[in-house]
Amino acid sequence: MNKTIWKPESEINYILRDYNTFGILSCGTCANLSYTGGKTGVDVLKKHLLKNNKQIKLAKVIIAACPEEIMRQALKTNKKALKKCDALIVLSCAAGIKSANSCRPGLPVINMLDSVGSSAVSCSDPVLARSLCRSCGHCVLTYTAGICPLSECPAKSKYGPCKSYSESNLKCALDPLKDCVWHIIQERSKNLHLLTSLKDLHARKEDRDVHWTPEIKNAGFWKKFFAWFASHIQKLEWVMRQFR
Repeated sequence: MNKTIWKPESEINYILRDYNTFGILSCGTCANLSYTGGKTGVDVLKKHLLKNNKQIKLAKVIIAACPEEIMRQALKTNKKALKKCDALIVLSCAAGIKSANSCRPGLPVINMLDSVGSSAVSCSDPVLARSLCRSCGHCVLTYTAGICPLSECPAKSKYGPCKSYSESNLKCALDPLKDCVWHIIQERSKNLHLLTSLKDLHARKEDRDVHWTPEIKNAGFWKKFFAWFASHIQKLEWVMRQFR
């Protein structure tokens, strides 16, 4: 999932200061699993808005905020309520904000959340649970047992241990309070020795457009129908919440 966290309260108040009446659309998938969207996120935001004497004209959860057609149907269904709003708050990752803006809702789209990376859901392994993907563009998880070194290594050493690494010291050379993640990677990985060659491959400037991207077309009847259906399903948000 795309993990999100709440912006600092000072930034939230700065964003909200020019608006008084809000509509809220909350993502029922990734943000829901991050505890920042779904019904949980709506309840937290509503308390904050009411505490600051703001008005709420709409507060709905949609199964996902990133598909443009689901967002479009949600906006269309709730257009009467949105006409009474100064701004639309979308509780989602950056993709949901882009989706809402793409639909040209006729009012500002604002975000209360920051996207911090990709994460496993309800991961039982604490190292993997902490290890968020930083979207570096050259993933090495195949060789590091699923652990992102850019996320976990203070030295941001991606293709092997840093220069201060010690075989005998299990603690991080830069942060002695932490275990050295490269010791953990070496213990788990079966093909770590290939990382050096991978660094050379990544250094090459090669064409990355290997997979054909289909041309974006206007939504047909069935796409619109399923998007409308998805934008009205509230119980699926509860189902997704059980995986947190």
